[in-house]
Parts: sequence; C-alpha cells; structure tokens
Amino acid sequence: MSNVQVGEIIDGRYRVEAVIAKGGMSTVFRCEDVRLGRRVAVKVMDDRYLDDAIFRSRFVREAKSMAQLGHPNIVDVYDFNSTGDHAYLVMELISGGTLRELLAERGPMPPHAATQVMRGLLTGLSVAHKQGLVHRDIKPDNVLINKDHRVKLTDFGLVRAVAQSEHTSDKIIGTVSYLSPEQVDGGHIGPESDVYSAGVLLFELLTGTTPFDGDTQIAHAMQRLSHDVPAPSSRIDGVPQLFDELVAAATHRDPAERFPTAAEFLAALEDVATELELPSFKVPVPTNTAVARATEVVTGATEVVAPLPPLARPAESQSTSILPPLEPTPAPAPITEPPTEAFPAAPQVTPPIMPPIAPEPETRDVPAVREDQSVAFEAPTPVSNRSTAKLIAWFLVVALLIASVAVGGWWFGSGRYGEIPQILGEDRPTAVQLVSDAGFDPVVTEVFSDDVTVGKAVGTAPPFGSRVPRSDQVEVLISKGLPTVPVLPASGDIAEYRRAVEERTLILEIGGDVFSNDVPKGQIVSVSPSPGVTVKTESVVTASISKGAAPVDVPDVAGMSQEDATRTLTDAGLTVGSVQQEFSQRHKPGHVISTSPGSHAKLARGSEVNLKVSNALEMPSVIGKTSTEAVAQLESLGFVVMLEDTSDAGTVPYEIVGTSARAGALIDPASPEVTLQVANRVRVPSVVGRTMEDATQILTNMGLSVNTRRDGSRVLTQSPRAGAKVDIGSTVELTALR
Repeated sequence: MSNVQVGEIIDGRYRVEAVIAKGGMSTVFRCEDVRLGRRVAVKVMDDRYLDDAIFRSRFVREAKSMAQLGHPNIVDVYDFNSTGDHAYLVMELISGGTLRELLAERGPMPPHAATQVMRGLLTGLSVAHKQGLVHRDIKPDNVLINKDHRVKLTDFGLVRAVAQSEHTSDKIIGTVSYLSPEQVDGGHIGPESDVYSAGVLLFELLTGTTPFDGDTQIAHAMQRLSHDVPAPSSRIDGVPQLFDELVAAATHRDPAERFPTAAEFLAALEDVATELELPSFKVPVPTNTAVARATEVVTGATEVVAPLPPLARPAESQSTSILPPLEPTPAPAPITEPPTEAFPAAPQVTPPIMPPIAPEPETRDVPAVREDQSVAFEAPTPVSNRSTAKLIAWFLVVALLIASVAVGGWWFGSGRYGEIPQILGEDRPTAVQLVSDAGFDPVVTEVFSDDVTVGKAVGTAPPFGSRVPRSDQVEVLISKGLPTVPVLPASGDIAEYRRAVEERTLILEIGGDVFSNDVPKGQIVSVSPSPGVTVKTESVVTASISKGAAPVDVPDVAGMSQEDATRTLTDAGLTVGSVQQEFSQRHKPGHVISTSPGSHAKLARGSEVNLKVSNALEMPSVIGKTSTEAVAQLESLGFVVMLEDTSDAGTVPYEIVGTSARAGALIDPASPEVTLQVANRVRVPSVVGRTMEDATQILTNMGLSVNTRRDGSRVLTQSPRAGAKVDIGSTVELTALR
C-alpha cells in the first residue's frame, strides 16, 4: 500500500489530514490544498505500481480523459501526478457519501427516488459515452451524493488503467455483481456494457439486492450468461410494470438489444417517469459515511460513529476484481475472494512470504527406542563393523528425511517464488535470457518509449523486483521507439480512433466542431498533429469533429427562367422540390416569381427548394400582320382572339392596325381574351411607270380590282391616285402608254 502518512505534505501542496478509504491498489485521503486553501480528496496509488512505466502512462491518460469530461454529474479532477515518489489524483472532495452508504442507511427506494438517482448517474455517464469512453465499473460505490443532493459519477476509467498495466486482457475485470455478460465471456465492451451495469444498479435501488449470486465469484459471474435479470417486482411489491420493462431492456443478455448509450437509457427513464407521473424528489445525503468519519478525525470529534453494515449479502464483495479467465469447460476455476474494501482492489502482486507449515515426517520410518531396552555403561559391548554400518544407515535416513522436509518447506514457501530481474536498457536477447535464467517464461511485448532506444528493454510486467511463482510467464517489454499519430479509420468513429490513439500511449482530445461536406456528422474530420507525425508518448492528439455539411444559402433566383433557376440551385448543393404555377404581372412566362424557403435562408446541403413560376401569357406584336396571321399566332399562345373592324386603311388587306393589349403585356391565363382591330380599307399603292402586268398583280394583292382603259406596256396614269383610302374590292382604273 501507499506509505503516505497523516500530516505529510504531498509534493509540497497537499497536506494529508485523514484517511477516507483504502483499497487494494490505492488509498484516498482527505487533504488540504495549502496553495488554494480548499479541501480535496487525493487518491494515492499503491507503491507497487511506481516502477511500472506502463501503469504510469495508462494512469496519466485515464486521469486526463477523466479531467476532460467536466460535468456537474461527474466528480471533478483538479490535478494529477505520475512522477516522483507518488502517483496520485486530486479530486473534488464530496462532502456527502456513496450510494452504497445511502442504501445501507435507508434500504430499497420507491420508484420516484430511484428515478432521481438514475437521472444524475445516466446524465454523467452519457457525457462519457459521447466522448467515446466506457466506465466499466458502474456500482453504488462509484456513485457519490454531495451535500447539495447532486448525484456524481466517479472512478471513471480506473479499472481500465489497471487492466492495461497488469496486461490482464484475458481476465474478467469489474465488480462481480454488476458485470455485463460480455465482460464475463470476453466479448466487446462498449457503452452497452455500462448500460447493463446501470440496469443492475436500478434493480438494486428498487429491491435492495442484486439479481444474481453464486458459491464463488466465477459461478456468480457466469449466472448472467444463462439467466435474465428477473423483474424487480418479483423480489419486492410496489414496483410498476414499466420499471420491470425498463430494467429488462437495459439488462438484455444481447448487447444489441439494450439501449445503445446512457443517453438512450435516460430518455426511456424520463418517458417512464412522465407516464407514471412520478413526483419530484431530492436525493437525501447519507450521514454515516467514510467522509464524515474522516472529518471527525480532522475536527477532533470525540464521538466516533461505527460504519453501517453493507446492504449486500455479507459474503458478496462489492470491490472491483480481476478474476481468472473463463475456461472452455463449464466448470468454473477456483478463485481467491477479493478484499471487501471501499475502493477497487487490484490483484495481489506479491505472493505470501510465510511458507505453509510443512508436514511432519511419519515416525514409522524412524526406529524408536523401546521402553524395555536398557543401556549398560559399566561394560560397553564391543561395536562390530555391522553395528557401525547400521548406525550410519539410520543417520542417513534421518538426514534425508530432514532435508526433504526442509526442501519441501522451502519450495512451498519462498523457494517456489522468484524475483523478477532488472532488464532496463538490455538488448532483446539479453533481456529474454535474464528473465529465463531467473526461472520465468519470457514473453516479448513491444511498447512505445520516449527514452529507451528501439530494440532495448523498457522493463517487465510484472515490474522489476516483484516476486512471482517460477515458470510463470513474464512479459519482456521491448522499446519500439516513439509513437506516430495513427491514421484515421475509414469509419471516422471517435471510439475506434480513441482506441488506436491509446494503443500508442497517446491522449485523444476532442477539439472544435467543423463543417464538412465530405465527412458525416459526428465523425472525425482531421487531427492535429497530422497522422504519421512522430510524437512523444502521452502527447495530446486533438480531433476536429464534423458538424455535417455546411449550411447552404438559398440563392436569389427570382426572375430567372425555370431552367436557369434549377441549374443555379443544383450548383449550390440544393434540389428543386415542387413547382407551382401562378400569374404574375412582373414575371415573364416560365420565369421564377419566388422560392420557398426564400432567398438567403440557410439550409442543409441537399435540401429541397420549392419554386413558384409565372404562367402569364405574353402579348406578341401583331401590328401590320393580316388578321389571319395574327389570329393563328395568338391562338397558338393560348389567347382567345376577337376581331374588330375599323375604317383605318392598311397596307395589306385586313391588316391589324391595333390591339387591346400592348405588345409585351402579361395576360392572366384565367382571362386570355384579346381584341384585334382590323382595317377594312386599304391605301391605293402607286403603280405608275410599272408594266401593266406588275401593276395588276400589286393591286390584286391589295384586294383591289383593275380596269385598263388602253393596252400598253406601262402604266401612264391611275385612278384613284396613289395614297387614296378605298374599300377593299374597289376598282382602280389604269391608263397605259400606246
């Protein structure tokens, strides 16, 4: 354990006032921050881990990850240190106590009280899940209640740090009562695992007990592989069916069937609370707590309150444990019960020093002197060679038996264990040989290192100086130099990239959100430093997360043709939705009147924009055309044409000399009528000097008749004169030269 003493000042800043709790791998002290003058909780790691470089790096990474969360429902981390004489975390001092202590004081909770506790727990846990972190040890001991009645989650990532330091990926890590099935059978551990543990915790809040038990921890753990968590109402009266269903959904044996994250669990909990119209509730603060007892020590209180007994079954440990891996056979392997302490207990590193008592040798093999035998001193009998040989033989037998007992005692005691040698800086073959010569089975593992040259030994796991059984496997840690920033996964998934970053002893921090037209929302767009860059261990890699495609400003397409508007919207990353036809006196036919949403509105890329397009009829110019030509043109455009005779004279028969709508006017297709003014008279053209044949043709085309008074080649005179207005069909007299 830690050698920190009450009264000591850690790193010249944190004065130790009292012990709050002890665990297998750490001790938590109530301390005064002499620099800021505030009370804090300082968790000091066991001295056994100080020489373990791997543990230190994991410890730093987990401390930073926990500090990044920063939420009212998560215990704040103020400071940490992994160098020097101590490795410690400085945390917010919770003046209340644990949920375990509250359960011990008050017993099972009614639904409205359990709901309020779960709100705080799931809110804090959802923040962690959003950052790609998994707690892996949800239990009442890690849920704290402050004096302001706020529920806070603590010890985030601690078990993970232990697992990585001890290289126990093939072992079951966690608190047996709250393990998820995948933690037991070695499956993938994700946010769904925390959801399962939180579901078990809700079961315990409602019933006062956890759902499973067993003669051993392994048997206890295996129960959840073949049995569903029972309905809380089967253990205690008064639990609504909706809570039975909520617990069942959270603790489904198949992770895919559970709530995927704590946020989804919380949303379902709120739905149940609304449906049942549960009253509001303030979580009470436990009074008989470890923190309170530590405070009494500091303040000098004379009355010491004895701790309450745990609510759980006496034989059931609620400590974080590292269990042996499950064997392929159904029979569980025997394990040692972990210590029942307030904080997570690591597996014992140092084996027992005192050897077991060696069995006494059986006396039937050693000759004994009978009582009826006598020894004569006056006249000793001469000793023959045969008597001497027998005596020597008996002495040899006794000596061998004594030696056997001694060797057996030594072997079953300290002789069975060996001390792991120091291999720091040795080359790979030498390091392997040193470990092998010490009686262990060396297994080489490559790790990143800032200080040790590539190919040289960084250390061992367990660390140098540890005493472990001979022939056990010992990891020989060989440096592979400085790490590089890993490439982004094709999925862009934050949790997947965090694992890749942490495998290289780096720390992933989530930076600002950025827009990206190429990377889906919630995935990583880029990291800094860039992938492939060589960095030191424990360096921070900052990831920028996609907010999705940048919003698009709807362009102003009013007045454009529908074709041009469609092209403009498509180029902007939008699509055309519905097209509505509407009359407009200001927009030509087929041109856009307006859009919905309007111009300059911000839309997600790919959104639809609806168009309103003019269906007006545009009046063409028909002045000077014949009535036949004008009517045909207008009717083809959708107009309804009416003709009106006028006494005006045209230049052609039935020439259009006026219209009811000017050229270019926009007409409502609901009222498409237009009136044309038709000239029923013509102006007589000049044909003097033309040949009689040409003159006759011109006048005939004008709708006039021709009368020649003298034959000849050319016209000499005409009557009526040129420019005269006459009715269509009138006769023109022509006189020709002789």
